[in-house]
Amino acid sequence: MLNLIMGQKAKFTDIGIAQQFTLSAQLTANATVIDVACFGLDGQQQLINDDYMTFYNQPRTPCGAISWQSTATQQRFGIDLGKLPDSVDYLVLTATIDGQSTMRELGTSSVTLEQAGQILATYQFDGSAFDSERAIMLLQVYRKNDVWRINAIGQGFNGGLSALVTHFGGEVADDEATDKQLEENKSQNDSANNPNSPSTSQPFNLKKVTLDKPGSEHRINLTKGGNDHLVVEAIWTDNGDASANNDDLDLRVGILANNSKDMSYIHAPEQIGSLMTMPYLQHQGDIKVASINEPGKETVLVNPDIAKHYGGKVALVFSVYSAVSNGAVSIASLQPKMRMKYQDQVIECVFNIKASPKAKSSFVYTYVIGIAIIDEDGITLQHSGETSKRGSEATPKLTWKGDKVGLTIDGAAMFKLS
Repeated sequence: MLNLIMGQKAKFTDIGIAQQFTLSAQLTANATVIDVACFGLDGQQQLINDDYMTFYNQPRTPCGAISWQSTATQQRFGIDLGKLPDSVDYLVLTATIDGQSTMRELGTSSVTLEQAGQILATYQFDGSAFDSERAIMLLQVYRKNDVWRINAIGQGFNGGLSALVTHFGGEVADDEATDKQLEENKSQNDSANNPNSPSTSQPFNLKKVTLDKPGSEHRINLTKGGNDHLVVEAIWTDNGDASANNDDLDLRVGILANNSKDMSYIHAPEQIGSLMTMPYLQHQGDIKVASINEPGKETVLVNPDIAKHYGGKVALVFSVYSAVSNGAVSIASLQPKMRMKYQDQVIECVFNIKASPKAKSSFVYTYVIGIAIIDEDGITLQHSGETSKRGSEATPKLTWKGDKVGLTIDGAAMFKLS
């Protein structure tokens, strides 16, 4: 294994690296959120296309050469150089820290290059190398004289993620940009079917709020007369054992109208719901497996006018569950999180083992990833982290308590039949 120091370079051929490998970044900073991104750059080290910035909000390149996933301790990028367009000569792995924190707060951290489960190169560092920087250019994979090489950059950068995007020739959207505009422009690019062509897409937005403590919440505003759906994703990872049968989580949504005591539920494949009629939610399908390179993800779309259709506030409880028949597996090992997206706003409820220690048990089958209260003006999303009792297949239930809701996990079991 090659132990890199800052500024050290090496040829892939000298350390036995093939075209398919994984870059894994493990950074610690006292629970501060650190985002890692991979930029695909041309020979002038400029972003070739907005689609070639791979990060939490854009986890895969159009060509499939780079894919991002996050676990409890790492952010991993699966890379296949053989699928990259010829215009990409550099891949730069970067890290940015949220809020007003700086990289000087980093504890022992590392970036590793892995191939077929074996670590071939590692670059270790900590905050002592930095001062007031809020971003780092960690590692560079680059092509010179048709030979791929690696470079441990370790260079601090005063700006955050948006400054890095600008540094590499990209453009960051202002607060007026919307996901609808992004999708329309992305569709235009896709129709050209040429990943080497210059991007004509609008600047992309980098907003994200992370909730990791029970009871923490964030409110987003709804656009009057807007047609953008609220997108809710449940995401989980391979649990790391040798079996694929127990990597199957399922996303279920419980719905409680204002002043009602009776709940309804959607879950695939039996009760997928509808966006145009009750319950004004629609499940996008059952996903049965996760892998190292491809996290499991189930998606629900919510009609933004749901509160108007119900005639008042609506409370939603989002949970992931695994039936007893799936086999023993702990919720904690699958690291579930909930990502809610509306226009340019991204809110994540992430798994927190300190808040949900019961989820380490192989006999706990349900984990509540978030609760949303929706009115006609906006959505309040709350982190939960509640779990079912050991051995129970009970369903999460909500009850109205004034303008707030209470949660219990004692409803009748309703697991899918297949």
